[in-house]
Amino acid sequence: MSTVVILKCEDYNPELICEKLQYALKMIDFRPENYKKLLLKPNLLMSKKPEEATTTHPAVVEGLINILKKENIDLIVADSPGGPYNVKRLNAVYEKTGIKDVCEKTGTPLNYNTSSIEIELKGESKIKALPVIYPYKECDGVVSLAKLKTHGMAVYTGAVKNLYGMIPGGYKVELHFRIREIERFMDLLLDMYETINPLLSIIDGVIAMEGDGPSQGTGRKLGILIISDDALAADYAASRIINLSKNDFPLIKRAIERGLFKEESIRFVGDSIDSVKVNDFKIPLKKDMTFIRGILPRFLEIYLKEIMTPKPYVVLNQCKGCSECYLTCPPKAICIEDKKAKIDYKKCIKCFCCHELCPYQAIKIRRNFIYEKLLK
Repeated sequence: MSTVVILKCEDYNPELICEKLQYALKMIDFRPENYKKLLLKPNLLMSKKPEEATTTHPAVVEGLINILKKENIDLIVADSPGGPYNVKRLNAVYEKTGIKDVCEKTGTPLNYNTSSIEIELKGESKIKALPVIYPYKECDGVVSLAKLKTHGMAVYTGAVKNLYGMIPGGYKVELHFRIREIERFMDLLLDMYETINPLLSIIDGVIAMEGDGPSQGTGRKLGILIISDDALAADYAASRIINLSKNDFPLIKRAIERGLFKEESIRFVGDSIDSVKVNDFKIPLKKDMTFIRGILPRFLEIYLKEIMTPKPYVVLNQCKGCSECYLTCPPKAICIEDKKAKIDYKKCIKCFCCHELCPYQAIKIRRNFIYEKLLK
């Protein structure tokens, strides 16, 4: 049985967070003395300030570090942000997100080794092996330090999706091109969850992100921390809190189909879900139109899917021509013309990497009016 601890936490006061985490670790019987070295994996998607609610807040990372340091465990903080995986980019992200300051303050190493190792995946995905960041090889286990956010493709991102950041930057782009169906992408995430099997998952929901996540949404104070010995159970708890149903949550829906998740196998501790639940959390509409499959003639199905599927578009007066979208687009559907991004929709696979990683929020998602009415 998995244990999920839900705790109200009104702000990012380091002492308060440390106190909450200590209580949670006791409740799930987490025994750090059993490990020599742990990899702490926060969500460091891109160079954003902590108050922008895109990345795991440094106070949450600091709180856990301070607890684990007392047990004389070796630690390393590591992630592979979106885009190219190199030392310059890592340093920029570490600095902007406040993680570098925390690591210097606590004497905790940050990973700058951009090499990778290959791991074999358990499960049902067609991808049987993956490269992951090198520190994984040197550690006894992984702690997923996630941010509670919405996601344009996956609907929600938390403890399990956070593991995808262990794949080196360039290969993440390739995977988006190879795996275009949402169900198959969920299979990959679930296979990573089964294979990496994080020892501990902590979701930062003090200030979450709603709306156009994972980087262009709006900060929303939920005032919670979710801690669990099971990443999938932690994500399920988060989905309940933001009023996301199982059928609208691709990860949990697929986990149930694969027999990886049963609600009755979770023990909830701490504050009740009802006491922290919000009913008006802004969640992205579903990305696809699979409900029309097999109902209409094939030619009409293809036509409707094309005109009604959400698409990224460039807000020209916000675009700086920085080339971030060009560098991270899996099918190379974006070029820079006259210092502005331009999308070739014949090549676009609607993975929304451009929307996710644009540092100027110059790429938005356009949804058909009828689509919005149907999928609300």
